[in-house]
Amino acid sequence: MNVEHIFRAYDIRGIFGEDLLPDVAARIGMAMGTFDQGDFIVGGDIRTSTPLLKQALILGIVSTGNNVLDIGMVPIGAAIYACWSCKKTTAYVTASHLPPEWNGIKIYGREGLSYTSEDILRVKGIFISRRFELASWKKIGKIEQENILEEFKEYLKKFAFSSGFKIVLDCGNGATSLIAPQLFKELGHDVIELNCEIDPAFSARGAEPEPEKLTELSRIVKEEKADLGIAFDGDGDRVVFVDDKGKILSAEQAAIIMLTGGVKGDVVANVECSSILDKYVESYGGRVYRVPVGHTFMVRKLVEVGAVLGVEKSSHFAVPLNPLLEEGLLTSIYFIESLAKIKRKISEVIPEIRPLKRLKIRVDESKKFKIAEKIKEKILEKYENVDTIDGVRVNLEDGWFLIRPSNTEPLIRITAEGVNEEKTLEILKTAEKIAMEVMKEFTS
Repeated sequence: MNVEHIFRAYDIRGIFGEDLLPDVAARIGMAMGTFDQGDFIVGGDIRTSTPLLKQALILGIVSTGNNVLDIGMVPIGAAIYACWSCKKTTAYVTASHLPPEWNGIKIYGREGLSYTSEDILRVKGIFISRRFELASWKKIGKIEQENILEEFKEYLKKFAFSSGFKIVLDCGNGATSLIAPQLFKELGHDVIELNCEIDPAFSARGAEPEPEKLTELSRIVKEEKADLGIAFDGDGDRVVFVDDKGKILSAEQAAIIMLTGGVKGDVVANVECSSILDKYVESYGGRVYRVPVGHTFMVRKLVEVGAVLGVEKSSHFAVPLNPLLEEGLLTSIYFIESLAKIKRKISEVIPEIRPLKRLKIRVDESKKFKIAEKIKEKILEKYENVDTIDGVRVNLEDGWFLIRPSNTEPLIRITAEGVNEEKTLEILKTAEKIAMEVMKEFTS
C-alpha cells in the first residue's frame, strides 16, 4: 500500500485504518530515529487511535537505538514545553482540528522549532527507501514514562497575575480538557465549563472551533454576562476568543487586544491576515512581517526578527511569554493579562473587521502549481503592490486579494478583503476572472 501522501508540508496526517496504520507509525519511528539520532520525547492527544499509534511510533524509534520519554496523553502545549525545556526532539501524535478518524504526527526539533518541510522530506525519503539504521539487540533504546502536566501547569501559572474574570471555557472535548479548567480556576477566575469532558469522537461541536460551531459558547457568554469566552481545538494549538457580547473575534482582533494591553512592537502574520492588523501596528510605528501559511513559518520568522507577536488567520498565535510555545493555553493567559491592563471590555476595544470572502477552484493536481505560477506572472505584469511569498497577494487601496495553491488539496484558493461588502465582492470577482483566464489556457 502506497502511503507516501501522508507526509505533508509540515507534519504527517492520514486516516486511521486506511493509510495510517500501526506498522506505518512504526516505520515512521524508524525513519525519525535514523534521521535524528538522540533522545526523543513522545506524547499524544485524546483520539481513540492515538495510544496505539503512539506506542508503535515509540517502538520504531527505540529500534534505532534512541531512548524515548513517553509523556502520555497531554495537550500539545505540554509536549512543546517538554521539547523546549528538555532539548529533545519531540513527536506528538495528533490530527489537531481534523475529524476523529484522522490522526498524524507533529515533530519538533531539539531547539523547540517544528520540523521544516525539508526535514519532513528527509524523513519521508528514509521511510520510502527503508534504509533504517537499526540497533543491535544490545543497543535498543529505553522507554521511560513521566507525567508532565502538573509541571506544565505550574510553568503557565508563572505568567499569570490577574484574576477574577468570568470565563466560559469550551475545550471542545479535546486535550485541553485535561488541564484548562483547573488551570484557570487555580488562577482565581470564575470558570464556566463547556465541553470540558474528554470525548475522542468530539461529539459536542467537533475538533475545530469554527465560528458556526461556537454558537453555544456565544450564547452562554451573553447569558452569564461573562467577560470572555475561550475555545480550543482538538489538541489545543488553536484558540478562539469570544467577547463580552458573545461576538467571536477574528485572529486579528484578538491580536489587537494583546498588542493594546501587552507589548507593542513588530508583528509576524501570514498572508491571509486582515489589513486591520497592519493599520493598527502602523499606528504606533511597528511593522508587520508577512509569512506563508503554516505555523512553522510564523514562529521561525518571529524568532529571526524579534517580533512581539505571531498571528495566523487560523488562530495560531505566538506570544512574547515564550514565542516557541505557539499554543492556546499560554496565548489565553497573555490575552487575559493584556485585557486586564486595558481595563475595558473587549467589545469596547476591538476594531470592526472588514468583510472577507473565499473561493475554491478545483484544478488538476498535476497542473496546480503550474497554474499558480502562471497566475503570478499575469498579476506581476498588471499590478505593482504584490507579495509573492505564498501564492500571490495583491494589495489595493480599498482592499486586497490572495490567490494561492492549496498544499494538501487539488485546489486554487482565492481570498479577498475590501472596505465593505460590495467592494469585497468586486475584488473577489476580479481575482476569480484572472484565475479562470489562466485555467482556460491549461484546458484549451
